[in-house]
Amino acid sequence: MKRFIGVIILLLFVVLPAFSADQISLTKNQLDLLSQLQNQGVVSVEPNLNKVLIDPGLWRNMKFSVKKNFAATMAIYCGNKKGTHLYWVKIYDLYSGKKLAKYSQSWGFKVY
Repeated sequence: MKRFIGVIILLLFVVLPAFSADQISLTKNQLDLLSQLQNQGVVSVEPNLNKVLIDPGLWRNMKFSVKKNFAATMAIYCGNKKGTHLYWVKIYDLYSGKKLAKYSQSWGFKVY
């Protein structure tokens, strides 16, 4: 199961669109995979707060580059859902609420 979820994460977030001044769109495949993760209960997104909650086991099993791509993808998702085209997000542990990382188009990626 962990390997399957890891493959989904990899497919979802490895190929990101390049940032530009215009709206950035996620592919239908990326949106479908994000929906699967939400349905499985390992990711919860609150776009209005630019907040993502993720299962800590899944987060620990991601390599740094995958974490960065995941965060960038979630920033794009939140920015587009809100219609602001401001791409930033904070990522928290699904169970403890501990802040795990943050990403913004301007300031980059930081893991805590």
